[in-house]
Amino acid sequence: MACATESRISVEDVWIRPDPMMENAAGYMIIQNTGNTNDALIGVKSEFSSTASVHRTVMEGALHRMEHVPYLEIPTGKTIIFQPLSYHVMLMSLNTPLEIGQTVNLMLEFENAGWISVTAEVQLDNK
Repeated sequence: MACATESRISVEDVWIRPDPMMENAAGYMIIQNTGNTNDALIGVKSEFSSTASVHRTVMEGALHRMEHVPYLEIPTGKTIIFQPLSYHVMLMSLNTPLEIGQTVNLMLEFENAGWISVTAEVQLDNK
């Protein structure tokens, strides 16, 4: 008997924090896989920035640096939290300044679930 595999990805608490110069921004969220197969975040698109990609912050002594993450596995039954000094979506070269309270859309591409559109509120800190 064959067992169907299904990806069930939910994305919640999506917010974006612009840098003080309004040149770049970082996106944060909670991604949960409630399906019965592993999935992976493999791409991000944004209409309000020139580039969008997943990064994580790596601590090296007292300094931290960003590292590009082209393939972020989301195992079945697991939750991945994007937060400051951890995983985040890096939104480079904003096409227009973002305003606090404004909502914008991001497109997240998953290996199995495909494209998922999410709405993010622009905030200085997560409420």
